[in-house]
Amino acid sequence: MTPGLRRGVLALCWLAIVAGALLFAAGAYTGYAEGVAADEGRTAGRLMPAEVAAFALGPVLAIAGGTVAVVLRGSRVTAADAC
Repeated sequence: MTPGLRRGVLALCWLAIVAGALLFAAGAYTGYAEGVAADEGRTAGRLMPAEVAAFALGPVLAIAGGTVAVVLRGSRVTAADAC
């Protein structure tokens, strides 16, 4: 893998890690806000599917990005070694 491509892939991995963390935080915050609003109104709260998906898929995206970044950093295969 060329150094330029390696840097690009690592940048995308970091983007996936940050986006996954933001998705997780957004899902957690909106779920919390819905729960507080339901408690104050003494009604049954309802989680939207997007909140649940963000809460569940955020860590998956962050872990996948981190795994690829770790594997890519650990792999020091050059173009000369691949031939």
